[in-house]
Parts: sequence; structure tokens; C-alpha cells
Amino acid sequence: MKTIFIAHNYSEVSFSAMSYHLANYLAKLGHQVVFISHHPYLSEKKIVLKGAGKIVVFSWPTIKRPTSLQDFFWYCKIHFKYKPDVIIGHFVGSNITIFGSKLLSFGTVKTFDYYHTLTDQLLTDLKKVTWTQKLLFFRKKVFYNLFCDVIVCPSDLAKKDLGIFHGIDKGSVVLNPMVDRFKNKKALPKNIIILSYLGRLDPSKGVIDLIKAYKEYKERVANSKIILRIAGTGSQEVKIKELIKNISGISYLGGLVYGAIDDYLNESHFTVIPSKYDAFNVVGIESLMNQTPLLISKTTGLADYLTDGKECFKFDSNIASMVLLFERIESNIDVQEQMSRNARATFLDKFSMEIYCNIFSKLIL
Repeated sequence: MKTIFIAHNYSEVSFSAMSYHLANYLAKLGHQVVFISHHPYLSEKKIVLKGAGKIVVFSWPTIKRPTSLQDFFWYCKIHFKYKPDVIIGHFVGSNITIFGSKLLSFGTVKTFDYYHTLTDQLLTDLKKVTWTQKLLFFRKKVFYNLFCDVIVCPSDLAKKDLGIFHGIDKGSVVLNPMVDRFKNKKALPKNIIILSYLGRLDPSKGVIDLIKAYKEYKERVANSKIILRIAGTGSQEVKIKELIKNISGISYLGGLVYGAIDDYLNESHFTVIPSKYDAFNVVGIESLMNQTPLLISKTTGLADYLTDGKECFKFDSNIASMVLLFERIESNIDVQEQMSRNARATFLDKFSMEIYCNIFSKLIL
């Protein structure tokens, strides 16, 4: 039996579910999992028994981001109490857990950190790179080199970015999974073609170019059946609202509560992902799970695992390519139903939670 620490969110909601289910999977194999949850926040320790193993769930001593000396000393106590063999870190929770355990174990703990975001994506959304940001990039590079045994990448694109920007070859690709919540595919209207965007409204996501391409296409094809829906929040929200004011056929729904996501994707003919840079894209696999094919930019990590014309249409992340994409959709709408079935089959074949847990457990044990 091994003791495995996971620093993430102990939740079945969307992206966090990968760690929640991995913890339960490892416990059922007979291991002890110590889960340090940022969200939801637990005021008291929780113990979950799973077969021969168990999960011990804590939260950091503060609801805020765990970055203080108080958080570090608290973690030292947890390390000495449970003596981990493996650490799996996500986002800011990885810094203290991986750094602390490597020091306290004299390097014997095996550490895994997740590489969730491409560097070009960060730089695009930052707009301006300050000296503080450059220092943070350098600190991360040192952290990866000295304290991480494996950097888990959600795509080949993320692994390539890790090598180019940080000069590190410790990357191991494990595709992100999604919980299967699918029930049935809703009947879609025949008189319109619904394209839906869901996600952050930031520069790297390419939403403004998508809107401009839609406007240009509608000026060429006035009787187009395509309507575009946009849901999400972010730094470009105000700009997007202003941009779509006088464009018929586009609606902005604001941010969606998590419980509304499946219906939103399910009732779409296609989900569109116009990202300029994206390590993977979780919305993409949520869409495939909901039997909705994708319109996906080639600069998205997920695109490498899909086949153009099967469960998706691929395009370059620029306005001219998106205009051609709209034309392709209307010319090939008769294959949408088959692409819909293919989307669901691809999800089951590549992105199920069972596949992820099986692959990741072999990587760490």
C-alpha cells in the first residue's frame, strides 16, 4: 500500500472530477489517499473508506490561496504524519506540497505536477509581461527542474510547449477526462444551425475573431441558417457585448451555472472552439460527451486527438479560415447527425474517467 497526496479540489464538478475520481480509484486499489482540497473548503478532516483503502480529505488552514508560511508549516505536519510516497499537484496547491515533501523526504518522494496552461496563452491574456511576471516564469522553471519528477501534460501540444519555453523533457501526456453525464441527445431544429461557444472571454480564446468572421459571413450570405450563441465571462465581456449589438444572429447569454452546461451543449448542432492557444480544452470533451460535434481550431491541444470530418471540423484560428468554416458547415449540414454519433463514440474511446484513472495509476504506482 502506498500513500498518495493529491492537491486539487475534492469535487465532481467539471475539471476537478479528474482528481476526485482518481482518489477514489486509488483508494479502491487499497492505497491511502490524502486529498488537500482548495474547493470545496472543509473545516474538519473527512475520512472516506473505499474497500481496502481510504481517502483522508483536508483543506488548507486558510480559504485563500495557500502561499503563506502558515500554510507551509501546516503542510509539514501533514507530511510527517502521513509520510507520502507520491505527490500529485494542481495549480497553486502544487508549490508547497511538492517543494515541502521533496525537502522533508530528502528527495525520495515521487512528485507529479500538472502543466495546465500554454505559455503563449498566458502571454496573450496578460497583454503586458512585467518583470514580476518574468521572475515568476523563471521561478517555475527552477521548480520544475529541481523538485518535479514528472510534468503531466494534457496534450502533445502542452508537452511541446513545456520543452520549448522551459527547456524541460520531463513531460508525460495523459489526456484529460470527463465524467459521463449523458442521458440522451435532444432533437435539434431543422430551420436553423446552432453554433455555441462556452468558456472564458479572454484574448487567447479567439471569440472576437469568431464574431468578426460571423459578421463577414452574414454580409456575404444574408439567408444563412447559422446562429451563434456565446456563454461565459472574462476580460473581453464588455467589448463583446458592444461588438454584437448590431449583429443579428448572435446572442450573449452571460456566465452559465454548472448545472446548465449540459443542456446548453446538448441543444447545439456544433460547439465552436476558436482558441488561438489552448493546452487542451475541457469544454470540448464535455461537448463530445453530450454527443455534440466540434468546430475546433488547430492550435487547440484537443484537436490532435480528433479527425477532421469525423467528429469535428478543424480550422485555423484566424478570421478568413472561420469564414470558410461557416461555409463548410452550411454545405455539409447533412452529415451533422453522423458526426454527432461519432462525437459520442470518440468521447467513450478516449476521454472516459475509467481510461484516465487506469493510465494515471500505472504512471504513478
